[in-house]
Amino acid sequence: MTLEQSIDLAELQADMAFDAYLAAFDEDAHPTTLDSLETEALIARSRYDDLRSQGLGH
Repeated sequence: MTLEQSIDLAELQADMAFDAYLAAFDEDAHPTTLDSLETEALIARSRYDDLRSQGLGH
């Protein structure tokens, strides 16, 4: 997998994680579930940002 493909995949995963968090929030999910989904979304976003910064450095 190329760096570009890795960046695209990380972006997709970050978007999906954030969408899952928003859907749970709209459904008034349990606070523990929301915290877990928020953490997952933040980790996915961080992974995307790290890969993107690597790509810009090349």
